Amino acid sequence: MRIVKVLVFGSGAVGIGLSSFLLQVGHRVHLVGNEKTVLALRKNGLQRQGIFGAASFLPNQFTASSNLAETGRETFDFFLVCTKSFDTENSARQLKEESTLAHQKSPIVLCQNGWGNAEIFTKFFPDTQVFNARVITGFIRPTHYRVDITVHAQPVHLGSLFQTDSTPLLDLANALSEGGLPSMITKDIGKDLWAKMFYNCSLNALGAVLQVPYGNLYDNENSRIIIEKIIEEAFQVMRGLGYDSHWSNAKEYLKYFYNQLLPSTCEHESSMLQDIRLGNKTEIDSLNGVIVREGEKLGIDVFCNAVLRSQILFLQNKHSI
Repeated sequence: MRIVKVLVFGSGAVGIGLSSFLLQVGHRVHLVGNEKTVLALRKNGLQRQGIFGAASFLPNQFTASSNLAETGRETFDFFLVCTKSFDTENSARQLKEESTLAHQKSPIVLCQNGWGNAEIFTKFFPDTQVFNARVITGFIRPTHYRVDITVHAQPVHLGSLFQTDSTPLLDLANALSEGGLPSMITKDIGKDLWAKMFYNCSLNALGAVLQVPYGNLYDNENSRIIIEKIIEEAFQVMRGLGYDSHWSNAKEYLKYFYNQLLPSTCEHESSMLQDIRLGNKTEIDSLNGVIVREGEKLGIDVFCNAVLRSQILFLQNKHSI
């Protein structure tokens, strides 16, 4: 087994969760997060609970810092970007200006929700260096140093939207798999990301508005009507933008969605609901907001996504009134 060195930029639930699988088999991890998180990690170590089993790592088994400058001239095999989608441009700028990454050619792997993150990163780095990860695993962070994994629908998929050879990601896929999180490289990451968009646009925001787990959305005919309309609109926008899917139409995807995806995540509460409860900014404009923005440009009716986006913005903004 080759030991890899990974910088995880963003120490929220996803960043801590992915780090736990790398640490499980002795890979070297450096986490970058806000000061409260870093202090908690340095004091308590890193803990994981949930469906993949319990794991605990002492503070001396990894390193953490609140800024990139503390990494000095250290080099890494991979850079995992685990920040929220609304922080993508700021993340790319920081990695470009405040680290040695600008002088390295190590892969940057975006482990984020939404669509458009890779295009933002290519403003700062060559597209041959920018990759995406499709993660359909439910991470919740009850404390700054602990992550709970509630659901897992499919293996992590790693690949390039720009037809770059993804073979260099094989060591990362193997490292995550050896640590217990099934992972693989793929040539169809674009199709995978759109599949996740369909999933997130239909469940994440609606689950937050109605304040119920995903399974409850399926159980009620009224919410199923909304789910199906959201996916139909998103499918039209995807096609309008010139992208393709694993499914020939929205009805085919819905059959897979209802029969395979939803059953494995029925008890999960959306990350957007968690953000609203905490009074945090949501990722709505990287999800349904993308469908609304691009749909309006293309002249596609995206009424259902627009209404859902407006509802989330109301819930998000009422905390600041």
